[in-house]
Amino acid sequence: MNGTASNSINPVLEIRSKCGAEFPAKRVRRHVRSRILATDIMLSCMPASRMVQFKRITTQKRFIPQIDGLRFVAIASVVLFHVYAVLERGAIPLPIPFNTDLAKRGVELFFGISGFILGVPFASRYLAGAPKVKLQQYFLRRLTRLEPPYFLSLFAWAAMQDIVAHRSIADMAPHLAASAVYMHNLIFGAFPGAVNGVAWSLEVEVQFYILVPLLAMLFAISNAWARRAVILVVMLVAGLLSNRLYSSLHFHASIAYYLAFFLAGFLVCDLYITRREWKQSFLWDVLALGLWPLVWYMGRNFGHVALPFVIVLLYLAAFRGRICSTVFSNRVITDIGGMCYSIYLFHFLIIYGVKHLTASLHVGQNFWVYFVLQSIMILPVVMLFCGIFFLLIERPCMDREWPRKLWRQAQSLMPFAARPSQS
Repeated sequence: MNGTASNSINPVLEIRSKCGAEFPAKRVRRHVRSRILATDIMLSCMPASRMVQFKRITTQKRFIPQIDGLRFVAIASVVLFHVYAVLERGAIPLPIPFNTDLAKRGVELFFGISGFILGVPFASRYLAGAPKVKLQQYFLRRLTRLEPPYFLSLFAWAAMQDIVAHRSIADMAPHLAASAVYMHNLIFGAFPGAVNGVAWSLEVEVQFYILVPLLAMLFAISNAWARRAVILVVMLVAGLLSNRLYSSLHFHASIAYYLAFFLAGFLVCDLYITRREWKQSFLWDVLALGLWPLVWYMGRNFGHVALPFVIVLLYLAAFRGRICSTVFSNRVITDIGGMCYSIYLFHFLIIYGVKHLTASLHVGQNFWVYFVLQSIMILPVVMLFCGIFFLLIERPCMDREWPRKLWRQAQSLMPFAARPSQS
Protein backbone atom coordinates (compact mmCIF):
# COMPACT_ATOMS: atom_id res chain seq x y z
CA MET A 1 0.00 0.00 0.00
CA ASN A 2 1.43 3.37 -1.08
CA GLY A 3 0.55 6.94 -0.15
CA THR A 4 0.86 9.43 2.65
CA ALA A 5 -1.27 7.46 5.08
CA SER A 6 1.01 4.48 4.73
CA ASN A 7 4.16 6.54 5.20
CA SER A 8 2.84 8.20 8.33
CA ILE A 9 2.67 4.94 10.21
CA ASN A 10 5.83 3.33 8.81
CA PRO A 11 8.96 4.65 10.55
CA VAL A 12 11.26 3.33 7.82
CA LEU A 13 9.43 5.14 5.01
CA GLU A 14 9.05 8.20 7.20
CA ILE A 15 12.82 8.39 7.71
CA ARG A 16 13.49 7.86 4.01
CA SER A 17 11.04 10.60 3.05
CA LYS A 18 12.90 13.03 5.32
CA CYS A 19 16.50 11.93 4.78
CA GLY A 20 16.39 11.05 1.08
CA ALA A 21 16.19 7.89 -0.97
CA GLU A 22 19.86 7.16 -0.39
CA PHE A 23 19.11 6.26 3.23
CA PRO A 24 19.45 2.44 3.38
CA ALA A 25 16.08 1.13 4.47
CA LYS A 26 17.35 -2.43 4.72
CA ARG A 27 19.86 -1.46 7.33
CA VAL A 28 17.06 0.19 9.35
CA ARG A 29 15.01 -2.98 9.21
CA ARG A 30 17.98 -5.13 10.09
CA HIS A 31 19.07 -3.32 13.20
CA VAL A 32 16.56 -2.99 16.01
CA ARG A 33 18.60 -0.25 17.63
CA SER A 34 18.24 1.96 14.58
CA ARG A 35 14.48 1.55 14.61
CA ILE A 36 14.29 2.51 18.27
CA LEU A 37 16.43 5.58 17.54
CA ALA A 38 14.15 6.54 14.67
CA THR A 39 11.12 6.27 16.93
CA ASP A 40 12.83 8.41 19.56
CA ILE A 41 13.54 11.07 16.93
CA MET A 42 9.92 11.11 15.85
CA LEU A 43 8.68 11.36 19.45
CA SER A 44 11.09 14.18 20.22
CA CYS A 45 9.47 16.24 17.47
CA MET A 46 6.00 15.88 18.98
CA PRO A 47 4.60 18.65 21.16
CA ALA A 48 4.63 17.87 24.86
CA SER A 49 0.85 18.23 24.94
CA ARG A 50 0.59 15.23 22.61
CA MET A 51 3.10 13.13 24.52
CA VAL A 52 1.52 13.63 27.94
CA GLN A 53 -2.19 12.98 27.53
CA PHE A 54 -4.40 13.32 30.59
CA LYS A 55 -7.65 12.99 28.66
CA ARG A 56 -9.55 9.83 29.47
CA ILE A 57 -9.65 6.91 27.07
CA THR A 58 -13.37 6.23 26.73
CA THR A 59 -15.32 3.25 25.48
CA GLN A 60 -16.32 3.64 21.82
CA LYS A 61 -14.56 7.04 21.80
CA ARG A 62 -17.58 8.58 23.55
CA PHE A 63 -16.36 11.53 25.61
CA ILE A 64 -18.82 13.72 27.51
CA PRO A 65 -16.77 16.60 28.98
CA GLN A 66 -19.46 17.77 31.40
CA ILE A 67 -19.36 14.40 33.17
CA ASP A 68 -15.64 14.73 33.84
CA GLY A 69 -16.32 18.28 35.00
CA LEU A 70 -18.82 16.89 37.53
CA ARG A 71 -16.23 14.32 38.55
CA PHE A 72 -13.93 17.23 39.35
CA VAL A 73 -16.46 18.69 41.78
CA ALA A 74 -16.98 15.30 43.41
CA ILE A 75 -13.29 14.52 43.90
CA ALA A 76 -12.54 18.08 45.02
CA SER A 77 -15.21 17.72 47.73
CA VAL A 78 -13.74 14.41 48.92
CA VAL A 79 -10.15 15.65 48.97
CA LEU A 80 -10.84 18.99 50.69
CA PHE A 81 -12.94 17.35 53.40
CA HIS A 82 -10.10 14.91 54.06
CA VAL A 83 -7.58 17.75 54.27
CA TYR A 84 -9.90 19.29 56.85
CA ALA A 85 -10.14 15.95 58.67
CA VAL A 86 -6.38 15.41 59.04
CA LEU A 87 -5.97 18.94 60.41
CA GLU A 88 -8.08 17.91 63.40
CA ARG A 89 -4.73 17.20 65.05
CA GLY A 90 -3.02 20.21 63.53
CA ALA A 91 -1.59 23.40 64.99
CA ILE A 92 -4.95 25.21 65.21
CA PRO A 93 -8.22 23.65 66.49
CA LEU A 94 -11.04 23.02 64.01
CA PRO A 95 -13.74 25.71 64.19
CA ILE A 96 -16.44 23.12 63.32
CA PRO A 97 -16.28 19.43 64.33
CA PHE A 98 -15.59 17.16 61.38
CA ASN A 99 -18.87 15.86 59.93
CA THR A 100 -18.46 12.48 58.25
CA ASP A 101 -21.89 12.74 56.63
CA LEU A 102 -20.98 15.95 54.79
CA ALA A 103 -17.64 14.41 53.82
CA LYS A 104 -19.56 11.67 51.98
CA ARG A 105 -21.43 14.14 49.78
CA GLY A 106 -18.67 13.97 47.19
CA VAL A 107 -19.05 10.19 47.12
CA GLU A 108 -22.80 10.55 46.61
CA LEU A 109 -22.10 12.85 43.66
CA PHE A 110 -19.92 10.06 42.26
CA PHE A 111 -22.77 7.57 42.64
CA GLY A 112 -24.99 9.78 40.50
CA ILE A 113 -22.28 10.00 37.85
CA SER A 114 -21.89 6.20 37.85
CA GLY A 115 -25.62 5.82 37.34
CA PHE A 116 -25.39 8.05 34.28
CA ILE A 117 -22.28 6.46 32.76
CA LEU A 118 -23.34 2.84 33.22
CA GLY A 119 -26.89 3.64 32.18
CA VAL A 120 -25.86 5.07 28.80
CA PRO A 121 -25.27 1.79 26.87
CA PHE A 122 -28.41 0.18 28.28
CA ALA A 123 -30.58 3.27 27.76
CA SER A 124 -29.20 3.56 24.22
CA ARG A 125 -30.28 -0.04 23.61
CA TYR A 126 -33.85 0.45 24.81
CA LEU A 127 -34.47 4.07 23.82
CA ALA A 128 -32.32 4.67 20.74
CA GLY A 129 -32.14 1.25 19.08
CA ALA A 130 -28.43 0.74 19.76
CA PRO A 131 -26.95 -2.78 19.69
CA LYS A 132 -27.65 -5.04 22.65
CA VAL A 133 -25.14 -4.79 25.48
CA LYS A 134 -22.99 -7.92 25.68
CA LEU A 135 -22.87 -8.71 29.38
CA GLN A 136 -19.63 -10.67 29.14
CA GLN A 137 -17.88 -7.64 27.65
CA TYR A 138 -19.63 -5.34 30.13
CA PHE A 139 -18.32 -7.22 33.18
CA LEU A 140 -14.90 -7.86 31.63
CA ARG A 141 -14.59 -4.14 30.98
CA ARG A 142 -15.26 -3.39 34.66
CA LEU A 143 -12.64 -5.98 35.61
CA THR A 144 -9.82 -4.82 33.33
CA ARG A 145 -10.53 -1.14 33.90
CA LEU A 146 -10.75 -1.04 37.70
CA GLU A 147 -8.87 -3.98 39.18
CA PRO A 148 -5.18 -3.17 38.46
CA PRO A 149 -5.28 0.32 40.06
CA TYR A 150 -7.38 -0.99 42.94
CA PHE A 151 -5.09 -3.89 43.82
CA LEU A 152 -2.01 -1.66 43.62
CA SER A 153 -3.67 0.76 46.03
CA LEU A 154 -4.36 -2.06 48.47
CA PHE A 155 -0.70 -3.08 48.40
CA ALA A 156 0.40 0.54 48.91
CA TRP A 157 -1.95 1.02 51.85
CA ALA A 158 -0.88 -2.29 53.40
CA ALA A 159 2.79 -1.31 53.09
CA MET A 160 2.08 2.06 54.71
CA GLN A 161 0.24 0.49 57.63
CA ASP A 162 3.02 -2.07 58.08
CA ILE A 163 5.80 0.55 58.04
CA VAL A 164 4.15 3.51 59.77
CA ALA A 165 1.51 1.96 62.03
CA HIS A 166 3.41 -1.33 62.58
CA ARG A 167 0.28 -3.28 61.77
CA SER A 168 1.08 -6.93 61.19
CA ILE A 169 0.39 -8.72 57.92
CA ALA A 170 -1.50 -11.38 59.88
CA ASP A 171 -3.86 -8.73 61.22
CA MET A 172 -4.39 -7.19 57.78
CA ALA A 173 -4.73 -10.46 55.85
CA PRO A 174 -8.46 -11.14 56.42
CA HIS A 175 -9.31 -7.50 55.68
CA LEU A 176 -7.19 -7.53 52.53
CA ALA A 177 -8.87 -10.74 51.38
CA ALA A 178 -12.34 -9.30 52.00
CA SER A 179 -11.44 -6.04 50.24
CA ALA A 180 -9.99 -7.92 47.26
CA VAL A 181 -13.43 -9.42 46.56
CA TYR A 182 -15.34 -6.26 47.57
CA MET A 183 -16.92 -7.86 50.63
CA HIS A 184 -15.31 -5.87 53.45
CA ASN A 185 -18.38 -3.70 54.07
CA LEU A 186 -20.67 -6.71 54.41
CA ILE A 187 -18.28 -8.81 56.52
CA PHE A 188 -16.54 -6.30 58.78
CA GLY A 189 -18.36 -3.02 58.11
CA ALA A 190 -17.03 -0.12 56.07
CA PHE A 191 -14.25 1.11 58.34
CA PRO A 192 -13.33 -1.32 61.16
CA GLY A 193 -9.96 -2.81 60.21
CA ALA A 194 -10.11 -1.57 56.62
CA VAL A 195 -6.72 -1.40 54.90
CA ASN A 196 -7.78 1.31 52.46
CA GLY A 197 -10.21 3.45 54.40
CA VAL A 198 -11.74 5.11 51.33
CA ALA A 199 -12.40 1.88 49.42
CA TRP A 200 -15.81 1.37 51.06
CA SER A 201 -17.51 3.32 48.29
CA LEU A 202 -15.92 1.16 45.60
CA GLU A 203 -17.69 -1.86 47.09
CA VAL A 204 -21.00 -0.01 46.78
CA GLU A 205 -20.12 0.79 43.17
CA VAL A 206 -19.40 -2.87 42.42
CA GLN A 207 -22.77 -3.88 43.86
CA PHE A 208 -24.36 -1.38 41.49
CA TYR A 209 -22.33 -2.69 38.52
CA ILE A 210 -23.75 -6.14 39.15
CA LEU A 211 -27.33 -4.87 39.38
CA VAL A 212 -27.21 -2.51 36.39
CA PRO A 213 -28.39 -5.05 33.78
CA LEU A 214 -31.44 -5.74 35.97
CA LEU A 215 -32.12 -2.13 36.96
CA ALA A 216 -31.79 -1.10 33.31
CA MET A 217 -35.10 -2.85 32.64
CA LEU A 218 -36.59 0.47 33.75
CA PHE A 219 -35.56 1.83 30.36
CA ALA A 220 -37.75 -0.83 28.71
CA ILE A 221 -40.88 1.10 29.74
CA SER A 222 -41.85 2.59 26.39
CA ASN A 223 -43.88 5.57 27.60
CA ALA A 224 -41.40 8.31 28.52
CA TRP A 225 -43.57 9.98 31.17
CA ALA A 226 -44.41 6.66 32.81
CA ARG A 227 -40.77 5.54 32.74
CA ARG A 228 -39.50 8.72 34.37
CA ALA A 229 -42.32 8.73 36.89
CA VAL A 230 -41.41 5.19 37.93
CA ILE A 231 -37.74 6.17 38.37
CA LEU A 232 -38.74 9.19 40.47
CA VAL A 233 -41.04 7.12 42.67
CA VAL A 234 -38.40 4.42 43.20
CA MET A 235 -35.87 7.13 44.09
CA LEU A 236 -38.23 8.57 46.71
CA VAL A 237 -39.18 5.21 48.20
CA ALA A 238 -35.57 3.99 48.24
CA GLY A 239 -34.46 7.17 50.01
CA LEU A 240 -37.20 7.02 52.64
CA LEU A 241 -36.84 3.33 53.41
CA SER A 242 -33.03 3.25 53.41
CA ASN A 243 -32.76 5.98 56.05
CA ARG A 244 -33.29 3.24 58.61
CA LEU A 245 -30.10 1.50 57.44
CA TYR A 246 -27.87 4.37 58.55
CA SER A 247 -27.19 2.77 61.95
CA SER A 248 -26.47 -0.65 60.42
CA LEU A 249 -22.78 -1.56 60.50
CA HIS A 250 -23.00 -3.82 57.47
CA PHE A 251 -25.74 -2.29 55.29
CA HIS A 252 -25.09 1.42 55.70
CA ALA A 253 -22.28 1.19 53.13
CA SER A 254 -24.26 -0.82 50.58
CA ILE A 255 -26.36 -0.35 47.48
CA ALA A 256 -29.45 -0.74 49.67
CA TYR A 257 -28.65 2.59 51.34
CA TYR A 258 -27.42 4.49 48.26
CA LEU A 259 -29.67 3.16 45.48
CA ALA A 260 -31.52 6.47 45.00
CA PHE A 261 -28.29 8.25 44.03
CA PHE A 262 -27.54 5.80 41.23
CA LEU A 263 -31.12 6.08 40.00
CA ALA A 264 -30.68 9.85 39.86
CA GLY A 265 -27.95 9.19 37.29
CA PHE A 266 -30.33 6.85 35.45
CA LEU A 267 -32.90 9.63 35.15
CA VAL A 268 -30.37 12.13 33.80
CA CYS A 269 -29.19 9.44 31.39
CA ASP A 270 -32.78 8.90 30.19
CA LEU A 271 -33.22 12.62 29.51
CA TYR A 272 -29.81 12.85 27.84
CA ILE A 273 -30.30 9.90 25.48
CA THR A 274 -33.81 10.98 24.41
CA ARG A 275 -33.02 14.69 24.05
CA ARG A 276 -33.78 16.30 20.73
CA GLU A 277 -32.32 19.76 21.07
CA TRP A 278 -31.24 21.14 24.43
CA LYS A 279 -31.19 24.91 24.25
CA GLN A 280 -28.80 26.29 26.83
CA SER A 281 -30.13 28.98 29.12
CA PHE A 282 -28.84 31.22 31.90
CA LEU A 283 -31.88 30.11 33.93
CA TRP A 284 -30.19 26.75 34.45
CA ASP A 285 -27.08 28.58 35.67
CA VAL A 286 -29.14 30.53 38.21
CA LEU A 287 -30.78 27.30 39.37
CA ALA A 288 -27.37 25.62 39.77
CA LEU A 289 -26.03 28.61 41.69
CA GLY A 290 -28.81 28.19 44.21
CA LEU A 291 -28.65 24.39 44.44
CA TRP A 292 -24.91 23.63 44.67
CA PRO A 293 -24.55 24.98 48.25
CA LEU A 294 -27.43 22.72 49.33
CA VAL A 295 -25.32 19.67 48.54
CA TRP A 296 -23.18 20.38 51.62
CA TYR A 297 -25.79 22.24 53.68
CA MET A 298 -28.63 19.73 54.00
CA GLY A 299 -28.73 17.56 57.11
CA ARG A 300 -28.26 13.80 57.12
CA ASN A 301 -31.78 12.38 57.03
CA PHE A 302 -33.44 15.03 54.88
CA GLY A 303 -30.40 15.28 52.66
CA HIS A 304 -30.34 11.54 52.08
CA VAL A 305 -33.85 11.72 50.61
CA ALA A 306 -33.66 15.09 48.85
CA LEU A 307 -30.10 15.09 47.49
CA PRO A 308 -30.74 12.59 44.63
CA PHE A 309 -33.40 14.95 43.26
CA VAL A 310 -31.05 17.93 43.65
CA ILE A 311 -28.38 15.94 41.79
CA VAL A 312 -30.74 15.44 38.84
CA LEU A 313 -31.24 19.20 38.50
CA LEU A 314 -27.56 20.01 38.98
CA TYR A 315 -26.41 17.48 36.41
CA LEU A 316 -28.98 18.73 33.90
CA ALA A 317 -27.71 22.26 34.56
CA ALA A 318 -24.19 21.09 33.72
CA PHE A 319 -25.48 20.32 30.22
CA ARG A 320 -28.11 23.01 29.77
CA GLY A 321 -26.65 26.04 31.56
CA ARG A 322 -24.62 28.34 29.35
CA ILE A 323 -22.06 29.10 32.02
CA CYS A 324 -22.19 25.67 33.68
CA SER A 325 -21.65 23.83 30.43
CA THR A 326 -18.62 26.00 29.63
CA VAL A 327 -17.11 25.64 33.10
CA PHE A 328 -17.65 21.88 33.32
CA SER A 329 -16.15 21.44 29.84
CA ASN A 330 -12.95 23.32 30.66
CA ARG A 331 -9.90 21.25 29.68
CA VAL A 332 -8.08 21.59 33.01
CA ILE A 333 -11.20 20.70 34.99
CA THR A 334 -12.05 17.70 32.80
CA ASP A 335 -8.46 16.42 32.90
CA ILE A 336 -8.41 16.48 36.70
CA GLY A 337 -11.90 15.02 36.88
CA GLY A 338 -10.88 12.34 34.42
CA MET A 339 -8.21 10.99 36.75
CA CYS A 340 -10.49 11.04 39.80
CA TYR A 341 -10.13 7.28 40.32
CA SER A 342 -6.37 7.56 40.85
CA ILE A 343 -6.86 10.56 43.11
CA TYR A 344 -9.56 8.79 45.09
CA LEU A 345 -7.46 5.68 45.67
CA PHE A 346 -4.36 7.47 46.95
CA HIS A 347 -5.26 10.99 48.05
CA PHE A 348 -5.78 10.25 51.74
CA LEU A 349 -2.55 8.27 51.94
CA ILE A 350 -0.63 11.22 50.48
CA ILE A 351 -2.51 13.83 52.55
CA TYR A 352 -1.71 11.90 55.72
CA GLY A 353 1.97 11.66 54.84
CA VAL A 354 2.46 15.30 53.81
CA LYS A 355 0.47 16.59 56.77
CA HIS A 356 3.04 15.13 59.18
CA LEU A 357 5.66 17.37 57.54
CA THR A 358 3.60 20.55 57.21
CA ALA A 359 1.06 20.55 60.06
CA SER A 360 3.17 22.71 62.34
CA LEU A 361 3.46 25.51 59.77
CA HIS A 362 0.91 28.31 60.21
CA VAL A 363 0.55 32.10 60.08
CA GLY A 364 -1.44 33.58 62.95
CA GLN A 365 -4.29 31.73 64.65
CA ASN A 366 -7.05 31.89 62.02
CA PHE A 367 -7.94 28.32 61.08
CA TRP A 368 -9.11 29.10 57.54
CA VAL A 369 -5.82 30.81 56.72
CA TYR A 370 -4.15 27.70 58.15
CA PHE A 371 -6.40 25.46 56.03
CA VAL A 372 -5.56 27.36 52.84
CA LEU A 373 -1.84 27.27 53.63
CA GLN A 374 -1.92 23.52 54.27
CA SER A 375 -3.95 22.92 51.11
CA ILE A 376 -1.42 24.87 49.05
CA MET A 377 1.34 22.59 50.33
CA ILE A 378 -0.58 19.30 50.27
CA LEU A 379 -2.64 19.40 47.07
CA PRO A 380 0.27 19.79 44.60
CA VAL A 381 1.85 16.65 46.06
CA VAL A 382 -1.46 14.81 45.70
CA MET A 383 -1.75 15.92 42.07
CA LEU A 384 1.87 15.02 41.29
CA PHE A 385 1.80 11.46 42.62
CA CYS A 386 -1.76 10.71 41.47
CA GLY A 387 -1.04 12.21 38.06
CA ILE A 388 1.96 9.94 37.62
CA PHE A 389 -0.07 6.91 38.70
CA PHE A 390 -2.83 7.91 36.30
CA LEU A 391 -0.47 8.16 33.34
CA LEU A 392 1.43 4.96 34.10
CA ILE A 393 -1.33 2.69 35.39
CA GLU A 394 -4.91 3.93 35.23
CA ARG A 395 -4.98 5.55 31.79
CA PRO A 396 -3.47 2.52 30.01
CA CYS A 397 -6.10 0.37 31.75
CA MET A 398 -8.82 2.56 30.20
CA ASP A 399 -7.96 1.00 26.85
CA ARG A 400 -10.32 -1.97 26.67
CA GLU A 401 -7.76 -3.80 24.50
CA TRP A 402 -4.86 -3.44 26.92
CA PRO A 403 -4.77 -7.14 28.02
CA ARG A 404 -4.66 -8.25 24.40
CA LYS A 405 -2.04 -5.67 23.46
CA LEU A 406 0.09 -6.63 26.44
CA TRP A 407 -0.13 -10.29 25.49
CA ARG A 408 0.82 -9.56 21.89
CA GLN A 409 3.77 -7.50 23.05
CA ALA A 410 4.89 -10.33 25.33
CA GLN A 411 4.58 -12.78 22.44
CA SER A 412 6.61 -10.51 20.17
CA LEU A 413 9.46 -10.58 22.66
CA MET A 414 9.46 -14.35 23.07
CA PRO A 415 11.00 -15.23 19.67
CA PHE A 416 13.93 -12.89 20.30
CA ALA A 417 14.55 -14.53 23.66
CA ALA A 418 14.30 -18.04 22.22
CA ARG A 419 16.04 -17.41 18.87
CA PRO A 420 19.69 -18.60 18.87
CA SER A 421 22.31 -16.02 17.97
CA GLN A 422 23.51 -16.04 14.36
CA SER A 423 27.03 -15.25 13.32
